[in-house]
Amino acid sequence: MSTEPGQRLFTVFREHPALIASGLYVLASFVGMFWSWAYLSHFGINVFNYAQISDFLLASLKEPFTWLLVVLAFTMVQADNAYSRRVGRRAKTKWFRWYGSSRYRMINNVGVIALVCVFIFVYATLEAEYTRDGEGESVDVIFEQGGAARTATLLGTTSLFVFLYDPATGRVDIHPPEAIHAISMQAE
Repeated sequence: MSTEPGQRLFTVFREHPALIASGLYVLASFVGMFWSWAYLSHFGINVFNYAQISDFLLASLKEPFTWLLVVLAFTMVQADNAYSRRVGRRAKTKWFRWYGSSRYRMINNVGVIALVCVFIFVYATLEAEYTRDGEGESVDVIFEQGGAARTATLLGTTSLFVFLYDPATGRVDIHPPEAIHAISMQAE
């Protein structure tokens, strides 16, 4: 068996293919959880108070750009690992021996998690600024108690709550779906 951690992981997945689906579910939930937290925290919302675990899986699917960031981070680390293996075969100095070691690549594989988090956090920050500037997804909301439709920016939803933002006042409102009669998208 190869000594590389990636090869061992590949062997485990080949022998137990059901772990791939479980691993993707956990990864999708983590990406959605981190995205939801990073984005909504810019509006003073602690998403963990309003979400269930299944909401995080859906959050990663609602924001597909986060998956591009995951693939980008993974590709960058794998490219660095490939170069590290090449350097390791001909390392002459202490620094290059360390860079070319399997220990470096193992640390690098753990580092991909940090890189994914940094990419998603920066993206969430940029999206929050975009939303605060009034460029988010505007919707007209009609509440169950009646009254005129209210225009707001839809920050997101969970299975139990709808998050609305008013860019003019900076106010964030959190409503259960039962309190909302209809949400209409505004034509662009």
